[in-house]
Amino acid sequence: MAGRTEGIVAAAALALALAAAPAAQAQQVVKIVVGGPPGGLFDIVIRNISETLERGLNATVVIDNKPGAGGAVALEHVRNAKPDGLTLGTVNLAAAANESIIRNKAYLLLADFEPVGMYVHPSNVLIVHPSVQADSLKALVGALKARGSSNYSSGGIGSPGHLAGEMFKSRTGVPVTHVPYKGAPPAVMAVVSGEVAYMFATTSSAIGQVSGGKVRALAVTTTERLPQLPEVPTMAEAGLADFNVGDWLGFVLPKGTPAATRDRVHAALLAAFADPQSRERLRKATFLPVDKPLGPAEFGAFLRAEVDKWATVVREAKIGQE
Repeated sequence: MAGRTEGIVAAAALALALAAAPAAQAQQVVKIVVGGPPGGLFDIVIRNISETLERGLNATVVIDNKPGAGGAVALEHVRNAKPDGLTLGTVNLAAAANESIIRNKAYLLLADFEPVGMYVHPSNVLIVHPSVQADSLKALVGALKARGSSNYSSGGIGSPGHLAGEMFKSRTGVPVTHVPYKGAPPAVMAVVSGEVAYMFATTSSAIGQVSGGKVRALAVTTTERLPQLPEVPTMAEAGLADFNVGDWLGFVLPKGTPAATRDRVHAALLAAFADPQSRERLRKATFLPVDKPLGPAEFGAFLRAEVDKWATVVREAKIGQE
């Protein structure tokens, strides 16, 4: 009888262990470190694909917001993480520009990370405070010159909004000063409150304020008009041709992450961004899918080209830490 009881107990213990194993595995957490506040670019993107991504990774996805220094604070955290595939970093145009802007960073973009891939583009819109007497790009240039001195905001030094602002300043000769904020949402609110005159904002962070009449949209930086803002012209249509500050969003892992782990993460991200429901949600949030997503090798080459491209822009515009 004792032997039989022990056998039953052992069998029950084995059954419990087998039942608990999948649950334990499902509790694995993948942290995606975002270089901006809640409501920023990557925050919106990840929330729109998280359900599909969690299935692909068989893990819970958690967003870790670490704003500051145009994403450099977040990437330093990723650099120091274990290369086990459980900590992902997010990069965009700002990360490439920061290679020339922030010279005392604790990492090198091309040396300290494993490129994973690029899957989506954000869109951007030029918004102005209602007190600015301008309903067109040409009128804005005239109004800013008449003022003699104005401020514009961005989500941080080296951010796409900053680079677009400096390009606009260079191309039009408007007398303006850059005021950086920790992420796009507070930078947009600076326009809403009238702290600054205008900014080149990510459409996702500004469209609610545009729809509510809190700010006025004068142009989009995409090559075509956006479905969400059909009445807003492109920069080219508004009179400023070849105004190309196209942002992009990609993912990296800490250096030393095994290739098999990196490829598994890429496959999960690729599937998440290809999911029809995820794509529709992203489109509604004003994000445009990449025509041909980039894998690890292609994204690595793309990053090198972007670092070189923006090094030239930073040097010519004399952009530095402010």
